[in-house]
Amino acid sequence: MSKSFRRPTEIAVVGAGIAGCTIAWELARGGARVTLLERDAIAFHASGRNLGLLLNQTEPGVVQIMQSSIAIYRELEDGPVSFGLRPERQMLVAADEAQLLTTRGRADELSRIGVVAHEVPLAELLRDCPQLNPDLAGAYVVENAWALDPWPATVAFAEAARAAGADLRIGVRASQVRISGGRIGGLVTDAGILAADAVVLASGPWLAELWRPARVGTGRGWVLRTGPLPFRLPWILEEMTWPDQDELGRGALSPRLSEVAAGYDRPVAEAMTLAPMPEGDALLGTSLSPSLRDTFEGIDMPRRIASRALAAAPGIGDLRITAGWFGLRPMTPDGMPIAGPAGPGAEGLFLHGGHGSIGMMSAPATARWLAREILKGAAPPELAVLRPDRF
Repeated sequence: MSKSFRRPTEIAVVGAGIAGCTIAWELARGGARVTLLERDAIAFHASGRNLGLLLNQTEPGVVQIMQSSIAIYRELEDGPVSFGLRPERQMLVAADEAQLLTTRGRADELSRIGVVAHEVPLAELLRDCPQLNPDLAGAYVVENAWALDPWPATVAFAEAARAAGADLRIGVRASQVRISGGRIGGLVTDAGILAADAVVLASGPWLAELWRPARVGTGRGWVLRTGPLPFRLPWILEEMTWPDQDELGRGALSPRLSEVAAGYDRPVAEAMTLAPMPEGDALLGTSLSPSLRDTFEGIDMPRRIASRALAAAPGIGDLRITAGWFGLRPMTPDGMPIAGPAGPGAEGLFLHGGHGSIGMMSAPATARWLAREILKGAAPPELAVLRPDRF
C-alpha cells in the first residue's frame, strides 16, 4: 500500500450496466458510501442486449477471467433476482478445413488450461442435430461453458449493491467530472453537484465523453430471437469464425474520415451462434461492427446473420424469428477491458470499462479486483495487463 494512500469514503459510479453494477456492489459491500448514477435504465444497453453466454472458445487468458466471474455469479444466484445461471456445453462447428484447423488449435489451448475439449465425429454430430449442413468439415465439443439471462443478471448486482447500502439514482445524467488541484471532487449531474472523493467511470461506449483520454470506442452487435425450437438442441451451437480479442479491438477502432466515406460499418466479425433458452426458444447471433453510436448502421445485419445460420444449418429455415435488436459494445484497441486509475492529474478517478464482447464474462472479476485496489490502495496482480495506461 502506498504511504500516500487515502481510502475514499464517498464514491460515485457512473453507468448501471454490468461494469457499473458489479463495481458498485463490490465497493458498497467493502464499506464505502456509493452513489450509482444511470441516465437511462439498468442494463439498458449492451448489458441487457447480448446472448448471455460465458464461453470457453476465447483465449486462455479470457477463460481464466471468466472462471473468476462465474464464482462471483454463484454468490448471487440464490438471491432475490433470478438470472438463470446454468452450465452448458458448446459445439464449435467448422465450415471448412481452415476453420477446422483454427478450432483444433483453440481446443488444444483450452485443454492445456484444464478445459475439456474434444473432437466429435461428423456422423455423431449429424445424428444429434440433422438440421446441420452435412458438408461441415468437423466439430469440437467444449465443456464447462455457462449461460445466464443478462438483463436480470445485471439487475441482480444492482439490487445487491442497493442491499449493501448503495444509493441508485436512475434517470440522472453525469455531464462532467470535477477535478481541483489534480484530485477528484465529484461530478456535475442533471440533478446538481454530487460530491465524492472517488469516481468510477463505467459508462460503456460513453466513457470517453466524461474522460477524453480513455481509449474506448464503440462496436455494434446484433442478436435475433427465435420462436420455439421444433427440435432439441443439446448444446450451444457456434460456427468457429469469431476472431481473437485483439483483432476485434483493432477492427472496432473509431473509423477514419476516409473509412466513413467508403462505408465504415462493415462487420469486423460475424458468426452463427444458436443458443437454446430454458423456455424452448433460442437466441441467434452474432456480429460486431465499428459504430458511431447514434447513426443508422448495420441494418442488413439480421439478413447476414440469417444467411450464415442457413449455411451452417439448412434445416432450420422454417424457424420463426420473433425479435431482433442490437447492443453497443465498448471496445478498446486490444479488445480487453480497462480497470484502474485514470492517470496523472486525476487522483481518485478510476476507469472500469471497455469490456466489449466479453462483458458478462469478465466484469464481475475485474470489478472485484478494482474494488480491492480502490479500497485498499494495492493493485492486484490480475489487473497488471488491464491498466488504462497500457495504450
